Amino acid sequence: MLIETTLLFKTMLILSSQLGLVLLGCFYFIKGAHYAYENNTTLFGFKFRGSVNMKNQLDLVPYVDTFPREMVINDENGEQLKLKLAKNSDEIIKYLKEGYYQSKPTSGFFNGLGILWLIILGLTTLFASTGIATMTGVILFTIQSLLMGPLLGFIMLDMDENDGYRALKIVFFVTILTGIIGYGDFISFSESSFLTFFLFFGLLGLIIFNILRAFITMSRKKVRASAIFGAFLFSIFLLYDFNLVRKREGMIDGNTWENAFELAFAIYLDIINLLLEILEAMGNS
Repeated sequence: MLIETTLLFKTMLILSSQLGLVLLGCFYFIKGAHYAYENNTTLFGFKFRGSVNMKNQLDLVPYVDTFPREMVINDENGEQLKLKLAKNSDEIIKYLKEGYYQSKPTSGFFNGLGILWLIILGLTTLFASTGIATMTGVILFTIQSLLMGPLLGFIMLDMDENDGYRALKIVFFVTILTGIIGYGDFISFSESSFLTFFLFFGLLGLIIFNILRAFITMSRKKVRASAIFGAFLFSIFLLYDFNLVRKREGMIDGNTWENAFELAFAIYLDIINLLLEILEAMGNS
């Protein structure tokens, strides 16, 4: 005799498996970075330099061992003032003493990985929004999660993996709390026209701000304020989407794997974006 599962169970099964793949890839990348640091080797084209943060914890800093290398310096508002090219290690040390720091490292392989991830993410979004070809959508979802793991690991290493672990804990507790409140249906978040209006225009504003960042240098204060707002926004999205699970569960033909896939992907995006915004807010540069 087959036992009928709830929409919540189906959604959480898909969601937890995908998040598990992301975390597995993330931790594996960080472990590989530690191995590369200890053995003076490379990982995906990156080498790693060990430093100690303010809490006396080891912080691995990724860099590309190629020259020339960009060195930048910012003013008190975090706006970039100058850029110099270091031709060798001696010039890097010289510029570091003058207050410069190395711009974020890049790797051709890793850049390609990021572009591929964006393409797969877009295709997964297409299948999730249309609700067709669920198996194909889940396969794309899985590939996207496998690619996201090492990308997230690099982001955490680039800021401070110790802060990254703390951000993961915050996201875990926020997800549990919003899941309980949203699915508990104390408030009909998914039926609130005001909340829908706020989420739509809040997300639109956040997207516009991040597009402008690619063309205009923003102060660290503005970027952090945007990240804090983004973290708040995606926390509300979690309430909305968990409540949507509860609402669809009560509909005729609502308890389907197609709906579970769509909702799991929506919550997955909420969680990943929440994590990225918290990491941005915690960053120092």
